[in-house]
Amino acid sequence: MKKNIIFITTDHQRSDTIHMIQSNKEVTPNLNLLSEEGLEFENTYDACPLCVPARTSLATGIFPTKTKVVINDLKNAPKETESLKTIHEFLAESGYKVSHFGMQHITLKPSLGERVKFENFITDDDYEVICKENDMPLFGTPEDRVSVVERHGDIYERRNYTGTNVTVFKYDKDLYRDQFYTNKMFEYLEKENFEEPTAVFLNLWCPHPPLKVLEEYINKFENPTLPKNINIPTKNEPTSRRKGIAAQLAEDHDIEHWKNVWKAYLGMTNYADSIVGKVVKLLKEKNVYDDTMIVFTADHGDHLGQHKMFQKMEMYEQAIKVPLIMKIPNIKSKKIKTNVSHLDVVPTILDFLGIDSKGYEFDGESLKDKIIEDRMEDKYVYSQYSGNQVSVGDLRRCVVGENFKYVWDNENGEELFDLVNDQLEENNLADDENYQEIKLKLKKALKNFLIDKKDWIEM
Repeated sequence: MKKNIIFITTDHQRSDTIHMIQSNKEVTPNLNLLSEEGLEFENTYDACPLCVPARTSLATGIFPTKTKVVINDLKNAPKETESLKTIHEFLAESGYKVSHFGMQHITLKPSLGERVKFENFITDDDYEVICKENDMPLFGTPEDRVSVVERHGDIYERRNYTGTNVTVFKYDKDLYRDQFYTNKMFEYLEKENFEEPTAVFLNLWCPHPPLKVLEEYINKFENPTLPKNINIPTKNEPTSRRKGIAAQLAEDHDIEHWKNVWKAYLGMTNYADSIVGKVVKLLKEKNVYDDTMIVFTADHGDHLGQHKMFQKMEMYEQAIKVPLIMKIPNIKSKKIKTNVSHLDVVPTILDFLGIDSKGYEFDGESLKDKIIEDRMEDKYVYSQYSGNQVSVGDLRRCVVGENFKYVWDNENGEELFDLVNDQLEENNLADDENYQEIKLKLKKALKNFLIDKKDWIEM
């Protein structure tokens, strides 16, 4: 009997929100419970700290420089994506009834909606209709936007990005973006008899800025404890970091402002977590919980003022380290400390579901046998950033392994961090003579990986 699968993602959710305690409350109580029944991957890294490249790679198991989906462009899919295959397609071809609820940040040619005959396909296009009917802004108000200077190729241009403004959502709760998606999903699941294998993808927007918070969540974490490196750039930081979007979005904010940002972010994260709890409750009521795989992750994280940065778009842990939990039928729970990549998620899921993917070459690997045989071993994982919108801009390339992280950019700025003794990445060791051996080892591994993944840059 084929197992059902519920695949839930959030947007901008950091890895450290799992098991986090703020204001004497668990930020993610339902995900914490799910992790106790499943596999919790404590060191999971995304392939890109940016929505569309991250989600396209997560769905296909292919690294962004190979897909050529490296910026947030949903309209212009590269020719390279024609040969890609998504988890949605694998499931549909294996007899699953596949549904999608939430944002659709996957760039493909043909598009995802054209590739699969979905039972339900509810996206931002549907929510935009709701916004227009109720005279609501889809992506925030002018007050939510901040003007920054963004690199496009060899030039710098001004663009507006979502900043740190916090407001309470003033409309009916059912008009809240994620509530709209969730209501649609539950309308379907409550009627579903699960006689055929069912796959549901729920892509939540929270805690993505603009930080518009439901009233019942705005004061839930009223006095958050902040990390000590809020508003403090990394020691020996490459000068190019201050030219990046994330640094510009964090200018001129004091600690009290960041406390308000954290309060809103934690409330939105807690709201998303409550949806996970409701999904689990419904599956149990329908007696299909034990036969259902539940996968939870996020596309990337958010700096939230650490390193004096906001949003993602850099290679610090707050941006590229994400939660990953898999509750798999008949697989004992365990915490997995070794590095894994978003690129490993799809091959691992398909392997556990018994779906044949032969002939499709993933850039990640199935972890099924290693998990079952308890032989997970440390490995290098990789991430890249190539600019945000319009065209290729700032370049970052990253490798994590052997308890260190090495970051390269196109302006010859390097970063090296000891992830054991400097978990907040406060001190860049790239020029420290005591760390040149590990730096060169990681740099060589990164260079070889990028050549293999058809990167256009030369390190």
